[in-house]
Amino acid sequence: MKTAFFLAAAALAALLAPAAQAQVKLTVPQPSPATKTREAFSTSFVELSYSRPSLRGRTAFGGLVPYGEVWRTGANTVTKIRFGEEVKLAGQPVKAGTYALLTIPGKADWTIILNRDTAQWGAYAYKQSLDVLRLTAKATRLASPQESLRLSLENLQPAAADLTLAWERTQVSLPLTANPDPIVLAQIQEAMKGEKKPYITAAQYYYNSNQPDLTPALGWLDEFNKANPNDAYYGYYWKARLLQKQGKNAEAGAAARKSLDLVGTDKNEVSKAEYTRLNLQLLAEVGGKK
Repeated sequence: MKTAFFLAAAALAALLAPAAQAQVKLTVPQPSPATKTREAFSTSFVELSYSRPSLRGRTAFGGLVPYGEVWRTGANTVTKIRFGEEVKLAGQPVKAGTYALLTIPGKADWTIILNRDTAQWGAYAYKQSLDVLRLTAKATRLASPQESLRLSLENLQPAAADLTLAWERTQVSLPLTANPDPIVLAQIQEAMKGEKKPYITAAQYYYNSNQPDLTPALGWLDEFNKANPNDAYYGYYWKARLLQKQGKNAEAGAAARKSLDLVGTDKNEVSKAEYTRLNLQLLAEVGGKK
C-alpha cells in the first residue's frame, strides 16, 4: 500500500514539475539599461527617459553610430525629453510637453532634433515633417572616455542649465533657459490673497531673482515680523539683506542688529548660532557696528 502511495506521489510531482518551471521568470542584465532622470528646473522640471548603451570595447561614433544619420540618441526606443514648462533651447522657444530627442552626429557639428513622435522604436520611422526644432551644436573632446552614454543637465542653476550628451570621448551641449518670473509673480499675487501668506518665500524670491522694485518684499517682511514675533529675527535678517541690496547700508545694519537682539533669546541653539553668524557677517559687509 505504501509503495503504491509513493509511486502516485512521484508521478504527480513529475507532472507538476514542468508547470512549476514554466512560472520561473528569467531576468538577465540588460546591455543598454533604461533610465529616467528628473531634475527640478525653474518652477517645474526636465525629465529624460532613455536607454544607455555601453562601449564594451567598440567604437561609438563613426562605428556603432554612423556619422550623418539620424540616431535615436540611445538604444531601444527613442529617447524622450519632457519639459514641465515653456523653455528655450539654444535661444529657441519650446513649449511644455514631451518630445523625441534625436540627433545627427558629425565629426565636428551635431544636429539636435526635437520631434513629435515619441512612440517610435529607434529612428526607423522618423519623419522630418514632425520636427519641432532643429539646432546645431559643436562636439567637444572629453579628457577621459565615457563608457556608457549619459544625458544630463550640467551647470544647473535655478533657471539655466546645459543639456549635455557625453559618450566615448565626445560631449555635446546646448544651453537651456527658462523665464520663471511671470509664473512666480502671478503665484505670489494670488497667494497673498489667502490666509497663509508666503511672506518669507516671496521676499526671498524678490531678492534672489533681482527684482527691480524690492518695496513689496520689504512690506511682506514687516507683516511677517508683526505676525510672528518669536521668529522675527528671521524676517529682520532678510530685511537687512534686501536693504543691503538697495544700497541702504545704515538701515541694513539697523535691521541686522535687531535680528541679533531677537535671536539672542532663541532657545534653539542651532538657529541661534547660525543667525548670529549671518548677522555679524552682514554687519561686517555694510560697515555697521555690532
